[in-house]
Amino acid sequence: MGDRQPPTSAAGSDGIAISDAGDGPARPRVAPVRHYGDRTAIRRFVAGAIEANEDIEDLLRSSDSHQLVVVKPNWIQQAHEYREDFWEPVITHPQVVLAVVETLAAYMAGRGTICLCDAPHAYADFATILARGGLLAAITDLRRQWPTLALEVCDLRREIWRRQDEVVVERKRNADDPRGYARLDLAAESLFYGFGGEGRYFGADYDTNVVNRHHRGLVQEYLLAGSPMACDLFVNVPKLKTHKKTGITCALKNLVGINGDKNWLPHHTLGQPQSGGDEFPARTLLSVAEGRLKRLGQRAALALPGVGTWAYRKARGAGQRVFGGSDRTIRNGNWSGNDTCWRMALDLNRCLLYGNGDGSWREAGAPRHYLAIVDGIVGGQGDGPLCPAPAAAGVMMAGTSPAVLDAVAAKLMGFAPESLPIVARAFDHHRWPLADCPFGAIEVEDERAGRRVPLADLRPAIAGGFAPHFGWQSLRRAA
Repeated sequence: MGDRQPPTSAAGSDGIAISDAGDGPARPRVAPVRHYGDRTAIRRFVAGAIEANEDIEDLLRSSDSHQLVVVKPNWIQQAHEYREDFWEPVITHPQVVLAVVETLAAYMAGRGTICLCDAPHAYADFATILARGGLLAAITDLRRQWPTLALEVCDLRREIWRRQDEVVVERKRNADDPRGYARLDLAAESLFYGFGGEGRYFGADYDTNVVNRHHRGLVQEYLLAGSPMACDLFVNVPKLKTHKKTGITCALKNLVGINGDKNWLPHHTLGQPQSGGDEFPARTLLSVAEGRLKRLGQRAALALPGVGTWAYRKARGAGQRVFGGSDRTIRNGNWSGNDTCWRMALDLNRCLLYGNGDGSWREAGAPRHYLAIVDGIVGGQGDGPLCPAPAAAGVMMAGTSPAVLDAVAAKLMGFAPESLPIVARAFDHHRWPLADCPFGAIEVEDERAGRRVPLADLRPAIAGGFAPHFGWQSLRRAA
């Protein structure tokens, strides 16, 4: 990777760096795949995604024993939050994951390492995730087929939780990433630098001091798992879903799962818009009371793990009855006014694409080799990402730019990409760009139409589009 020569580039009309090398960046691709039983179509699409990108194909074919390829599915948790055996719209389907790993193994011809990894929710059951669709058994078979290829499966979480009544009651240390962790500081290049939420961020755990310690002034740092940061090629395999904090989750948001500590990640800003927060959509007596009581309960749970946790569980149950359930009440930044979470997701993408394992940074024209292959065969709509209803979109997508691919994903879901901050702001001018072409220049190889189409003409995958999360009802529909 270090000797890769960056192409020359020029600034596009919206300040995006555009490659002048060859025929320019490969266009994102969309293909119809109606069901997971069509393994031939899935594998053909994965192979086509690799062959459409000469640099990636050459890299894989020249693989040696030292080469590392990371495959990152969306393994957020083993099932729907409240339906134990309902998982198809929640995680990347095992058939898609398996097709990606099989195809990579064949291109690498038994040389190097493929690391299949994710950091699910701290309370997720990793063994059950791997058991879905017989994935782990299939990986074991692949190890026999390619005995000289190292096939790793890695749970990137450093801590595993047990919950009762949605309150953490037990924490256990998990094994570290065998390649350690990388500390990346974006400093003034972070989208949190100068942001008004400083000092009031909420991360992924009850102790808010952690997230606010790592995001203040010129300190804007993330702790990333060493395997993704050491790889020669990162293959992102997200699920096409709605998301309560960012509107949609696809390639950009999926990088939350490469973290060594999710409590370094700002998910929302405490308070209401009137005070610069986005935890709740409006300042009301109920929202003020709920916010204060919740923070008291969390502090009690941290200070007194026994009685404090018990008290917080009881208070939380009573609070749901008074303030409303999370299936109908907007809280925790779960709405279109969340001005925090999209910043974190875009920061993480810059860390992966332009960061090194030693904390140093690459040049803007030489990002890490990256390919995304999206499972949209059965997507998730409505109360995503944990409680989605199925959306039989019947498509797969692939591309080498996470920003461009998410613009395509939004359009396929029937949403106006420019109305989603996680998508629109990914095209902003930046030292380390996330898009390989300006938004207005995106063209898609749409196999459904049998031709190349401008993004504006891309039709949704299902009639009427995906249903948004209830906190995102104001999300504009695509024209």
